[in-house]
Amino acid sequence: MASSPAEGLPSAVRAQFMALRQRFLAGLPQRWQEIEGAPDATALHSALHRLAGSAGSYGCERLGECVQAAQLLATGPDDAARAQALRLLQEEMLRLQAAP
Repeated sequence: MASSPAEGLPSAVRAQFMALRQRFLAGLPQRWQEIEGAPDATALHSALHRLAGSAGSYGCERLGECVQAAQLLATGPDDAARAQALRLLQEEMLRLQAAP
């Protein structure tokens, strides 16, 4: 299992990081709405790119992997593969939201 980005930080800094991480996780439904409501492939790719940039920073490696997979398919012609990647991304977002 990968180490947490907060590992080794002083306790006060760790607490601040964890609060920011919780805020990131709480914002996932809004991010999903942005992804789901993207009007075109360019907007979808942009929304995914923004999420990919922050997922790893908050220790959400699996989320980052799902975002990158969807991002690779965002502007391609394979609608079925893109839909599957987005389903996996949504599942991971829901899993993170439900985790303690």
